[in-house]
Amino acid sequence: MTTSPRGDDSPHLTVAELATRWKTTPTAIYIARHRGKAPAAFKRGVKVLFPLAAVEEFEAAGMADDRLSHRSTAAEHRPPEPTRARRSRKPAAA
Repeated sequence: MTTSPRGDDSPHLTVAELATRWKTTPTAIYIARHRGKAPAAFKRGVKVLFPLAAVEEFEAAGMADDRLSHRSTAAEHRPPEPTRARRSRKPAAA
């Protein structure tokens, strides 16, 4: 387990610490949390705390779901099979 940026051994990250970790703003973290696109969190008084284990699990799941990281293995990103040349249409007899 890693330690928080504060230097203490707290198993939780504050919104500001998570924003620093993800190189974004605290407002973006609040918005992501509101939309359900952030790790599980809880409120302690007025602070929102994110368990470090939940953050790491969320990040790992995001990496696993990242389609750009797996382009060589995903079938939809393989080059298409070569197509055969089309036959030319014969003009209809008049």
